[in-house]
Amino acid sequence: MTTIPITKLRNFYESLAKLGLSTDTQLGIVKDINRKEKYKRLISLYEESKKHFAEYKNIDEAFLPGSYRKPLPIEVATISNTQDVISVFQERNPEIKVGDSEYNFNYIEREVPTHRVTKTNSKAGRKSGAGGIDFIGFNCKNSFPILGEIKVKSDQNAFYALIQLLRYLSELSTPNQIDRIKEHNLFKNNFTFTYKTSFYLYILLVSEKIGNKKNELLKETQELAAHLGGCPRMRNFLQGQGKRRF
Repeated sequence: MTTIPITKLRNFYESLAKLGLSTDTQLGIVKDINRKEKYKRLISLYEESKKHFAEYKNIDEAFLPGSYRKPLPIEVATISNTQDVISVFQERNPEIKVGDSEYNFNYIEREVPTHRVTKTNSKAGRKSGAGGIDFIGFNCKNSFPILGEIKVKSDQNAFYALIQLLRYLSELSTPNQIDRIKEHNLFKNNFTFTYKTSFYLYILLVSEKIGNKKNELLKETQELAAHLGGCPRMRNFLQGQGKRRF
């Protein structure tokens, strides 16, 4: 039986989604995390969750089956959802330009689940591992692999996306999962993966206008991301943050 560990970081991420917290409440949470180095508790939560998820071993299971999804249209008139953004990625590949050229990237794949259990019985979780990381790719400058989340208009905000990505990172950077990445060539031979491979976490915000509270929440989230990226305990796995508004 394959067990999919339910980590504390996953519970935290899901609580943010299910409780429907207001922007003011989330702003209060991230401000508190940034205060007096409390972000180190988030790092500890990440490390504990990664250690817990290291129990998951399913190396023979591919991340995506061949019939996973239909191709997306290449051209879109307006961007109204995540799939529209992916269509823009497909159109602009091989190098998608971001405001700061340091973060230019190549898109690889969309909706990548961190776990699947179609070949074995599951003790927890759905068989398909539906949903998952909005997109994966690689940074054109230094070739670090990318885990990316896209938030369009009324979607959740940058703070939610950062916690979401930390959860995915904790579930994808364990030794068993690195072996699984290599076995199934998830990143299309663009990297030589090791157990200390660094990842970029990209958050792309798509919005014509952002309110004062959400803008403040974005700035606090950027501060939190800088704390995480600057901490030696996280630096091996979190090297930078890219952002762009379309």
